[in-house]
Amino acid sequence: MSRLARLLSAFGWSLLRLSTAGGGRAIGTLSVWLAWERLTTWWWRLQPVRPDGVFRYHLRAYHGPAILLADGTLVRPGDRLLELHFDNRRLLRLATAPDWNPFVATRLMAEDLCVLDRLLAEGKLPEVVALHGVTLFARAGRRLGFETRPLPRTAGWGLVRYFMVGLLAVYHPQGWEAAERLRRTSWPGELWMSRARLQARASSGR
Repeated sequence: MSRLARLLSAFGWSLLRLSTAGGGRAIGTLSVWLAWERLTTWWWRLQPVRPDGVFRYHLRAYHGPAILLADGTLVRPGDRLLELHFDNRRLLRLATAPDWNPFVATRLMAEDLCVLDRLLAEGKLPEVVALHGVTLFARAGRRLGFETRPLPRTAGWGLVRYFMVGLLAVYHPQGWEAAERLRRTSWPGELWMSRARLQARASSGR
């Protein structure tokens, strides 16, 4: 990284630290994150998987290079994907509940995947080749049956990371303190699960 890039990066993170954020509220620079989240929710027409779930989704065409998934599924440009997103306000409510523990969120995500499989099987959603997501918690996705792929350390993905860390600061009960810990250690990764893998997972009850 050049000296100019390092200075710009340091300035960007310093700008976020000037904000007061946490628990779904933000004052200062991070208030823009809430406005941007509302805009993307409207633009992508994000839908909840179910009322009490933690995933939201939208359908999109894949525009990257062809990818061969672990089970042999080939994802080609133009194939339809089901793109997953976290429902941040739902996760905030879970994280501030008296009986909160990380296994609650994992169980709800697993149930969401079963619901998605049923919606696809019943024709209530258009058929897709795979599920896809980008997250700072990609490694945790393996517990749900996703395969994970690292993303390159480019300026573009650096901006995605910048947004994701800021959003975590807004919604985490510990605010910037929790986001700063993740900023030091995490880079966004991809989650992939083929339609066939989703079906097999639902059939096995996992």
